[in-house]
Amino acid sequence: MTNSLALISDAWHLLTDLLSLILSWWAVNKTAQPPNDWATFGFHRVGILAALINNVSLVVVSFYILYQAYLRFLNPQSIETTGMSLLALMGIGISAVIVFLVNDGAKINLNMRSVWLHFAGETLASVGVFVGGILIVFTGWFWVDTLLSAVLGLTILSGAITMLRQITIILLEGVPENISIQDVSKCLKQIRCVVAARDIHVWCLAEERVALSAHVEIARDISLSQTEPILAEIKFELASKFNITHVSIQFELCECSDCHHT
Repeated sequence: MTNSLALISDAWHLLTDLLSLILSWWAVNKTAQPPNDWATFGFHRVGILAALINNVSLVVVSFYILYQAYLRFLNPQSIETTGMSLLALMGIGISAVIVFLVNDGAKINLNMRSVWLHFAGETLASVGVFVGGILIVFTGWFWVDTLLSAVLGLTILSGAITMLRQITIILLEGVPENISIQDVSKCLKQIRCVVAARDIHVWCLAEERVALSAHVEIARDISLSQTEPILAEIKFELASKFNITHVSIQFELCECSDCHHT
């Protein structure tokens, strides 16, 4: 109707946002299901899978927008600015409401953060299209529309790549960026009766659920039946300092002859 590439780009972005919202709603419900014999860790990774699909779709859309901007740059076209600005104004209102509604969940959940990123980007994109429409009215610079669509495509691509990097770390069971294995090892060694910690593994089931497994050597005069208080302290320290909530520890007696409980 308006022949605005920026508005068409915005519409494609909004369509992927709608699909991501539906997918994320399904993922949130699925994640809440308890573990079973098949999924012993539960369904936390479903949210990560949804975030992956969301952000891959954003990459595809961003490349489509950039390609169309290139074609429009080669063949400039006139724009119907009134409709362009009014539709952009509607987009601003709808997207801003959704950003507000999912803001709290986005602070703790990667899947919801993906949704927030979708609609925050959509809100800014609609603002840009609206301002661009006003600018074209007063200047007649139709190339502004092409420039806006290119900027929109690059912005979407940048945000999606950043999110994909975080998702990849989780799917490959890498150590979360905010946790250092050296710091975890140092923390464990400071706990009473602990002599050493080795074979430490830290990974994410989902962004808000971090797991750890490790072999912990304790003083040789401590019997394995006395390790329950030590395990409780380990879990408390890991949860409070690193937000590690799923802990699996294998205790071993230190073989050093001078190693005793102090």
